[in-house]
Amino acid sequence: MMQGKFERDAFDTLFDHAPDKLNVVKRSLITFVNKHLNKINLEVTDLDTQFADGVYLVLLMGLLEGYFVPLYSFHLTPDSFDQKVHNVQFSLELMQDGGLPKPKARPEDIVNLDLKATLRVLYNLFTKYKHLN
Repeated sequence: MMQGKFERDAFDTLFDHAPDKLNVVKRSLITFVNKHLNKINLEVTDLDTQFADGVYLVLLMGLLEGYFVPLYSFHLTPDSFDQKVHNVQFSLELMQDGGLPKPKARPEDIVNLDLKATLRVLYNLFTKYKHLN
Protein backbone atom coordinates (compact mmCIF):
# COMPACT_ATOMS: atom_id res chain seq x y z
CA MET A 1 0.00 0.00 0.00
CA MET A 2 1.50 3.30 -1.04
CA GLN A 3 0.18 6.83 -0.40
CA GLY A 4 -3.20 5.53 0.74
CA LYS A 5 -3.75 3.65 -2.51
CA PHE A 6 -4.36 -0.08 -2.59
CA GLU A 7 -2.74 -2.37 -5.11
CA ARG A 8 -4.90 -3.45 -7.99
CA ASP A 9 -6.63 -6.78 -7.54
CA ALA A 10 -8.60 -9.30 -9.56
CA PHE A 11 -11.73 -7.14 -9.46
CA ASP A 12 -9.90 -4.18 -10.99
CA THR A 13 -8.73 -6.47 -13.78
CA LEU A 14 -12.20 -7.97 -14.18
CA PHE A 15 -13.82 -4.55 -14.55
CA ASP A 16 -11.10 -3.22 -16.88
CA HIS A 17 -10.36 -6.20 -19.12
CA ALA A 18 -13.14 -8.77 -18.81
CA PRO A 19 -16.47 -7.03 -18.29
CA ASP A 20 -18.14 -9.98 -20.06
CA LYS A 21 -17.08 -12.24 -17.17
CA LEU A 22 -18.47 -9.81 -14.60
CA ASN A 23 -21.99 -11.19 -14.99
CA VAL A 24 -20.72 -14.74 -14.41
CA VAL A 25 -19.11 -13.63 -11.14
CA LYS A 26 -22.24 -11.73 -10.11
CA ARG A 27 -24.48 -14.72 -10.83
CA SER A 28 -22.22 -17.01 -8.80
CA LEU A 29 -22.26 -14.61 -5.85
CA ILE A 30 -26.05 -14.18 -6.07
CA THR A 31 -26.45 -17.97 -5.99
CA PHE A 32 -24.19 -18.16 -2.93
CA VAL A 33 -25.93 -15.42 -0.94
CA ASN A 34 -29.41 -16.64 -1.84
CA LYS A 35 -28.54 -20.18 -0.72
CA HIS A 36 -28.22 -18.70 2.76
CA LEU A 37 -30.64 -15.74 2.75
CA ASN A 38 -33.44 -17.97 1.43
CA LYS A 39 -33.36 -19.71 4.83
CA ILE A 40 -34.97 -16.58 6.27
CA ASN A 41 -37.15 -15.92 3.21
CA LEU A 42 -34.96 -13.19 1.71
CA GLU A 43 -33.68 -13.10 -1.84
CA VAL A 44 -31.14 -10.99 -3.68
CA THR A 45 -31.78 -10.18 -7.31
CA ASP A 46 -29.53 -7.14 -7.68
CA LEU A 47 -26.01 -7.12 -6.23
CA ASP A 48 -25.59 -3.53 -7.38
CA THR A 49 -28.10 -2.15 -4.87
CA GLN A 50 -29.42 -4.66 -2.35
CA PHE A 51 -26.37 -4.68 -0.07
CA ALA A 52 -26.02 -0.88 0.10
CA ASP A 53 -27.97 -0.50 3.34
CA GLY A 54 -25.98 -3.22 5.12
CA VAL A 55 -29.04 -5.16 6.31
CA TYR A 56 -28.45 -8.20 4.10
CA LEU A 57 -24.74 -8.19 4.97
CA VAL A 58 -25.50 -8.28 8.70
CA LEU A 59 -28.12 -11.00 8.32
CA LEU A 60 -25.87 -13.01 6.00
CA MET A 61 -23.04 -12.95 8.55
CA GLY A 62 -25.38 -14.27 11.22
CA LEU A 63 -26.48 -17.08 8.94
CA LEU A 64 -22.94 -17.98 7.87
CA GLU A 65 -21.56 -17.95 11.41
CA GLY A 66 -24.63 -19.62 12.92
CA TYR A 67 -25.88 -16.94 15.30
CA PHE A 68 -28.82 -14.58 15.62
CA VAL A 69 -27.89 -10.93 15.30
CA PRO A 70 -29.97 -8.98 17.84
CA LEU A 71 -32.20 -6.51 16.06
CA TYR A 72 -31.10 -3.69 18.37
CA SER A 73 -27.53 -4.09 17.02
CA PHE A 74 -28.36 -2.64 13.61
CA HIS A 75 -31.01 -0.67 11.73
CA LEU A 76 -33.41 -3.12 10.10
CA THR A 77 -34.97 -0.33 8.02
CA PRO A 78 -32.27 2.32 7.75
CA ASP A 79 -33.52 5.68 6.55
CA SER A 80 -30.34 7.73 6.50
CA PHE A 81 -26.86 7.52 5.07
CA ASP A 82 -25.40 7.30 8.60
CA GLN A 83 -27.64 4.38 9.55
CA LYS A 84 -26.63 2.52 6.39
CA VAL A 85 -22.95 3.19 7.07
CA HIS A 86 -23.45 1.93 10.64
CA ASN A 87 -24.98 -1.31 9.31
CA VAL A 88 -22.22 -1.91 6.78
CA GLN A 89 -19.52 -1.07 9.35
CA PHE A 90 -21.16 -3.47 11.80
CA SER A 91 -21.24 -6.24 9.18
CA LEU A 92 -17.55 -5.69 8.40
CA GLU A 93 -16.78 -5.96 12.13
CA LEU A 94 -18.74 -9.23 12.26
CA MET A 95 -16.67 -10.48 9.32
CA GLN A 96 -13.44 -9.65 11.10
CA ASP A 97 -14.76 -11.33 14.27
CA GLY A 98 -15.38 -14.39 12.06
CA GLY A 99 -11.73 -14.48 11.02
CA LEU A 100 -11.85 -12.62 7.72
CA PRO A 101 -9.17 -10.00 7.05
CA LYS A 102 -10.07 -6.31 7.23
CA PRO A 103 -11.76 -5.62 3.90
CA LYS A 104 -10.31 -3.30 1.32
CA ALA A 105 -13.73 -1.68 0.93
CA ARG A 106 -14.88 1.20 3.10
CA PRO A 107 -18.46 1.11 4.41
CA GLU A 108 -19.19 4.39 2.60
CA ASP A 109 -18.17 2.79 -0.70
CA ILE A 110 -20.76 0.04 -0.32
CA VAL A 111 -23.47 2.50 0.78
CA ASN A 112 -22.63 4.64 -2.26
CA LEU A 113 -23.33 1.65 -4.53
CA ASP A 114 -19.68 0.95 -5.45
CA LEU A 115 -20.16 -2.43 -7.11
CA LYS A 116 -16.46 -3.30 -6.94
CA ALA A 117 -16.43 -2.77 -3.17
CA THR A 118 -19.57 -4.86 -2.73
CA LEU A 119 -18.18 -7.68 -4.88
CA ARG A 120 -14.91 -7.73 -2.93
CA VAL A 121 -16.75 -8.16 0.36
CA LEU A 122 -19.09 -10.83 -1.00
CA TYR A 123 -16.23 -12.70 -2.64
CA ASN A 124 -14.37 -12.83 0.68
CA LEU A 125 -17.48 -14.35 2.25
CA PHE A 126 -17.84 -16.80 -0.63
CA THR A 127 -14.20 -17.88 -0.33
CA LYS A 128 -14.54 -18.65 3.37
CA TYR A 129 -18.06 -20.05 3.50
CA LYS A 130 -18.64 -21.72 0.11
CA HIS A 131 -18.55 -25.16 1.78
CA LEU A 132 -21.56 -24.43 4.04
CA ASN A 133 -24.97 -25.80 3.22
